[in-house]
Amino acid sequence: MRRSCLLLAFVLMLVPQTSRAIQLHWSTGATDLSFASARRCSLIVKADTLEETLPSQWRVLWLADSTGVNFVPDDSVVACRLDFANVSSIDGPSTPADSAAHVITAHFCSEGTSASAIAFFLIDQPGGSKGRLKIIAIDPTDPDSARVIESNEVTYNGGVEGAYAPVILRAGSAHDTGAEIHVTAVGTGLSSADALTITAPDHLWSVPLTIAARTDSTLTAWAIVPAPLPAAVIELQGSSGAVSIGSLGADQITTADASMPDTILFRDPNWSPTFSTSVYPKDFAFFCDTVPTGNPQNPWRLLLHLVYIRHNNNYAGDAAESLLAHAWSTDLRNWHVDKRAFSPNYGSPTAWDQKHVWAPSIAHVGNLYYMFYTGVDANGNQNIGYVTTALLDTSDTVWSASRTMCYSAGQTGWADPTGQGFGNPGQQQFRDPFVMPDPDNPGRYLMFVTGEDKKFGADGRMIIGGAQNVSGTLAQWTDKGAYRATDFTHTGITRDEAPLVMRDSSGTGAWRIFIGNGDYDSTGTNSTFFATESAGFSVADTTVGRWPGLDNLYPYLGSDNSLIGWEACEHLQIGVSHLFAAYDGTGIGITS
Repeated sequence: MRRSCLLLAFVLMLVPQTSRAIQLHWSTGATDLSFASARRCSLIVKADTLEETLPSQWRVLWLADSTGVNFVPDDSVVACRLDFANVSSIDGPSTPADSAAHVITAHFCSEGTSASAIAFFLIDQPGGSKGRLKIIAIDPTDPDSARVIESNEVTYNGGVEGAYAPVILRAGSAHDTGAEIHVTAVGTGLSSADALTITAPDHLWSVPLTIAARTDSTLTAWAIVPAPLPAAVIELQGSSGAVSIGSLGADQITTADASMPDTILFRDPNWSPTFSTSVYPKDFAFFCDTVPTGNPQNPWRLLLHLVYIRHNNNYAGDAAESLLAHAWSTDLRNWHVDKRAFSPNYGSPTAWDQKHVWAPSIAHVGNLYYMFYTGVDANGNQNIGYVTTALLDTSDTVWSASRTMCYSAGQTGWADPTGQGFGNPGQQQFRDPFVMPDPDNPGRYLMFVTGEDKKFGADGRMIIGGAQNVSGTLAQWTDKGAYRATDFTHTGITRDEAPLVMRDSSGTGAWRIFIGNGDYDSTGTNSTFFATESAGFSVADTTVGRWPGLDNLYPYLGSDNSLIGWEACEHLQIGVSHLFAAYDGTGIGITS
């Protein structure tokens, strides 16, 4: 049995000058090593005689029998006191992408501030094991080129037959012409590529690419992706089944500067001062994305969105607010509205969202936009799920046909699934998702949701709880517990609703959970509260003592009468501008 693997090695030191070529040999000076019993072997990586230092990074390719190549670190203290570079630590695969490509990372260090001309690998091999190795790197004299340098090959016990796996040493992309993204990879063995994909490290999302051209050292590919992509991994599948990965930076998209008004009030096109016939928004998502324009001179533009529950007083009962409307604008002043943008799943009587769709929250995840929302089934039970789209644009937005229910009260330890405290017992109260990236775990997401507090039995009191997505999927979530600082005993609010979680405008201060008060008084001056966490703690920390602050938004902002009745708050940052929004019973107020 043979297997191939890649070792990604970073030399962690200053590199004032670099080498054009690399020599590789065993500590004996030979390029083949023979041993019948278990042995620790020293592999020496050396700059060519005409050069002074090694490249700043390289990869070790190896091909071996079933025993593999077993790299081991040197003593980290001793390694860093030597003039030559030794492996001070080795990291195993840290992501599913690393695991698929069999990547481990070796960290080197040496004494002093200059780069070394010699580095050592230690490997522990069983007696009679066989393999061969070589080192490759981008030519450091011309790092922007596709020129790849490689060492001679070394073997132990005669080596094994077979071809090395393809390797990506560098990858880049251009996404500055609109929806089409072009990717270039540099490495070795790339002519054997069968498939190329841009993916999240945990495979949460992926974009298959069409290969346009390839040589042994270069590969170009493209795809239609009508949204900017974050930093990602480029994953190559070779003809032998071997996988190679490389890093791909986030898209650098340029758009025209957006000028935002200080304050606006958005109203539904059918709003009327006569309440009995009026149509107005309720819980909503406030979102901004970057969309293709089709103009090569200015290929991207910002587009702002309001996706909201459309409450229509011309209808009674369930029909009054079963739909979500979608409004969009480039400047917050001029709006276009699709009044029937998203409907319940009327065609399936047993669907989890057959009766109502409420309270959307939108997240851009890789190449897709996810709209999380509350679905209400035919029996009145509320659950959380999502749909997706590749392009959140105007009325052309097409959401996925599949609607995934992903979170329910029964999956938590704090939300009562029986609906004891409301007018229709037996109807689960679990709604108002707010989804955001997890600031402490890149690539993961947090969901905040309103549920009936199990601790208070049949009192119908609500509380805010949190969850984190399971790595690699948004269809499964792990309960993080309830934020006890938002329960009735701490807030005096019976019906917590519509959580918004945000940090102060500095981006480094305390976290705040904004809570809509569904039972605010007739004056409307206590419609929104917010709990503040002590600075320095994780927002996912639900410990009640971490959230000692509670404020009423109205007096906190100087008793501004324009804030009376504001509920279901949302926040949006565009560049350095912060926009705060809420609905007030007639429309959605937005202020900067």
